[in-house]
Amino acid sequence: MKIIIVGINHAGTSALRTLLAQNSHHQVTAYDRNTNISFLGCGIALVVGGTVKDINDLFYCTPLKLEKKGAKVRMNHDVIAIDPKAKVVTVKNLETQEVFQDTYDKLIYAAGSWPLDIPNIPQHSNALKNVDVCKLFQHAQELILKANDPEIKNVAVIGSGYIGVELAEAYHKKGKKVTLIDLESRTLARYFDPEFTMPLEADIVRTGVKLALGERVIDFAGENGVVKKVITDKGAYDADLVIKCVGFKPNTELLPDAKKAQGGALIVDEFMRTSIPDIYAIGDANAMYHAAFGRHQQVALATNAVKSGITAASHISGNEAVKIKSVVGTNAICVFDHKLASTGISEETAKRFKMNVAVSYIEDNDRPEFMDSYTKTRIKLVYDKETLRLLGAQIGSYGAANHTEAIYYLALAIQQNLSLIDVAFTDVYFLPHFNKPFNFVLASIMQAIGLNYYKD
Repeated sequence: MKIIIVGINHAGTSALRTLLAQNSHHQVTAYDRNTNISFLGCGIALVVGGTVKDINDLFYCTPLKLEKKGAKVRMNHDVIAIDPKAKVVTVKNLETQEVFQDTYDKLIYAAGSWPLDIPNIPQHSNALKNVDVCKLFQHAQELILKANDPEIKNVAVIGSGYIGVELAEAYHKKGKKVTLIDLESRTLARYFDPEFTMPLEADIVRTGVKLALGERVIDFAGENGVVKKVITDKGAYDADLVIKCVGFKPNTELLPDAKKAQGGALIVDEFMRTSIPDIYAIGDANAMYHAAFGRHQQVALATNAVKSGITAASHISGNEAVKIKSVVGTNAICVFDHKLASTGISEETAKRFKMNVAVSYIEDNDRPEFMDSYTKTRIKLVYDKETLRLLGAQIGSYGAANHTEAIYYLALAIQQNLSLIDVAFTDVYFLPHFNKPFNFVLASIMQAIGLNYYKD
């Protein structure tokens, strides 16, 4: 079988490896417009801040390794058109400018996503030197150089999602004066409710990072072609470097006739098949079924990219036991001594979509108070008010403690449509070294159903 893979980062690499591991007779050709693969972009802030010393440690595969498995890997090749009826792709060699066509029996679309731009910023402002984005290895190289440049004293990060907050911390560690700007009134607003973001914001400000929340960026100002200020609807901020981190859009323009979710990601079934026969979509380009929302939605995470690649490849190889019935967007962040994890939907998101939910939030010590040490832990559960079905969870650990991995079984509970009662009777252990007789998950459930005697 002749298979073409469009894009070879996390999802495409996963699919290619799986295809050839399951059937070495597959004829696999992979095209990518970049010059490298498998770069862990989630580690960029760690390199910028100096935690990771060698940026090359963020790669886990190379084109040569994939070719040794039997694939044809074509880097610096841009797929510029797909004809699903003829099963033909048109490819441009970016080195020679040659344009040619290739055919396929099955196509795996892993074209990923690209950073969004800030609306209504004049083109000449975006063209100023030191106005950057953060996505690729090449971006990381530039951001690292600028983190070590003594001439860059003021850094403005636009967007307070995961990448933005991580970069704000990283440049602060490098001694820069950092301003974090967002149109939203809170940091990490897509993932966490105020009970978690307010303490984080207090610690961000305490370190010396300036927060400019609830402000719309309207322009950049420069001198001699280099950015010097970020201008918002409420003020102006000095900036020798601007990093735009306002989100990503899926690269799905090559499949205009496929069914897409809001935002443009390709709707797929449990085997990653799109609405177009013999075309699969994986990674950031697809929209899988979201168990908490009850609809298809893009969830751009490397974990989902790898799993979707394995699933598509397995189905092509004839293995229908491997499938992804749903996702819930499980994620985590470790910044400013806060270790936070979330899954499913937050209370604010549920209200925005007019979902009939209730919540249970508690703060409790993670171990019995008779132990030599213990640390405060926060947890919030979001659940259906009528059925008590779990729809979302958020966990916060601080300092040396880390309890974020408890989010795993709460994510599974959401995917399996379990209620709070189901979760409460999960067979868990108690040991004073690790937790309380009523651990924080159980305590939050007991509060939700009116059994508050765990506090007695």
